[in-house]
Amino acid sequence: MLKHKRHIIAATLALAALLTACGSKGTKREPVADFSQPLRLSTANTDAAEPAMAAASDGSVYVVWVEHGEKKQADVMLAKLDASGTPASQPVRVNQRAGAASAWRGDPPTIAVSKDGTIYVGWTGRSSDEGHATDILLSASRDRGKTFEPPVKVNDDSAQVVHGMHSLAVDESGRIFLAWLDERNVKMMDENGKLDEHKMEANREVFVASSTDGGRTFSQNRLVAREACPCCKTALTISNDGRVYVAWRQVLPGNYRHIAVSSSTDGGQTFSEPVIASDDKWMIAGCPVSGPALATTEANALRVLWYSAGEAGAPGLYWSESRDGGKSFTSRKGLTEGAAFGTPHLLAGPGNTVTAVWESNQKGASKIVVARLDNAGAPAVTEIPSQGQLPTAAATRDQLYIAYIAKQNEQRVIWLVRAKAVA
Repeated sequence: MLKHKRHIIAATLALAALLTACGSKGTKREPVADFSQPLRLSTANTDAAEPAMAAASDGSVYVVWVEHGEKKQADVMLAKLDASGTPASQPVRVNQRAGAASAWRGDPPTIAVSKDGTIYVGWTGRSSDEGHATDILLSASRDRGKTFEPPVKVNDDSAQVVHGMHSLAVDESGRIFLAWLDERNVKMMDENGKLDEHKMEANREVFVASSTDGGRTFSQNRLVAREACPCCKTALTISNDGRVYVAWRQVLPGNYRHIAVSSSTDGGQTFSEPVIASDDKWMIAGCPVSGPALATTEANALRVLWYSAGEAGAPGLYWSESRDGGKSFTSRKGLTEGAAFGTPHLLAGPGNTVTAVWESNQKGASKIVVARLDNAGAPAVTEIPSQGQLPTAAATRDQLYIAYIAKQNEQRVIWLVRAKAVA
C-alpha cells in the first residue's frame, strides 16, 4: 500500500506542478485584515498531520489530527477550544491502543458533534501489524472530549483489505452515517494467489453504514456504487429535511473521472442511482487524490465543490447546485483557476451562505484560501496570511476557524487561525 500511495502522490505532484503554470483567473483577491495570529495545537517534538475539525452548538470547537511515529505507529489526537478560541485542555489521544491508527494526507480522520454534545471521531486503524489492511473505526466521547470509549468497527466484513477515504455526518436526531471506499469485493490477487501490485490501483466500491444508538453498533454495510476512484475521498452531508447525500469521484468508461452523487430519504436504508454532477471531460489514468465537498443550504439546496482538469475548461475548482434532491445539477461555475491540493471543504452558513476553504498552490507556494459560493459574479477570494497545507475548517455563529499543516524545524505542526465568519 505504501508503494501504491507513493505512486499516486508522485503523479499528483507532477500534475499539480504542470497545472500551476495555468495561474488563477476570474477571481478577486482581497487583502487579509482580521485573521488571528497562528496558534500551535500539536505538541512539541511530534510529527503532526491530517487535521479535521468540527464545531459544537455551545460555540466550542474540536480539532483532531494524527501524530506519526516510527514503524507505522500513529495516534489520533483531539484538542478542544472554548467559545473564545482558547485551548481548553491538553490534546487527548482518541485511539485507546497506542500507535493503532493509520492515516495519510488523502484520508484524514473525521469528526462530528451531535446536538447533545457527543463527539464522534472516525478513523482508520491497522487490521494487523503487518500488511496494508485497515478498518473503519468510530470512537465516541460523551464527556466533551475528556475521554473516549473503545472504538467500534464500522465495516462488517473481515477481509484483510483497505477500507478508507471515509466521511462522517450526524443528523438532527443523532443518527450517525459513515461512507468509505472498500476493497472487499475487489480482486487483488493474481492467479497464483499472490498480491498483484498492478491491481493496487483498481477501482473501489462505495459503502455506507449508519448507527441509531450513539455509535455503539452499526447497520449492515450498504453498497452504493462500484468503480470509484481509489484515492479520492468520499463526502457526506445531511439536509434539514433529513436527506442523506454521499459523493465520490466516479470512474467512467475511458478513464474519465467525474463527481457522482447519490442520496437517501429513508435513513440510509436505500440510495438513489448515482448522478454525475458535471461532465468535465477529465480523462486521467491515475488518481487526483482530491474528492468532492458537500454542503446544504437552509432551503435544502445541495452545493458540490470539486477540482477538475478536464477538457471542458481550465484546471481549477468548480461548483454546482442541485435543488431537486440530487436528481439534477446546474451547469458548473468556476470558483478559481490553477492548482489546488487535497480535497476542498464547504461550510454551510445562515440562509444561502456556503463558505469554501482549500489549499491553492501557485508557483510552488502553498496558500490557504477562503471564498463564498453564490450566484452573483466572480467570487471574492481571501488568503490567510501564513503559508500552510491541507486545511480543514469549522464555523461557529460568528467565527471561522481554519486548522492546517506547516513545518517548524523540519517537523509538521498543526496550526489554527480564526476570523470573523464570512458573511
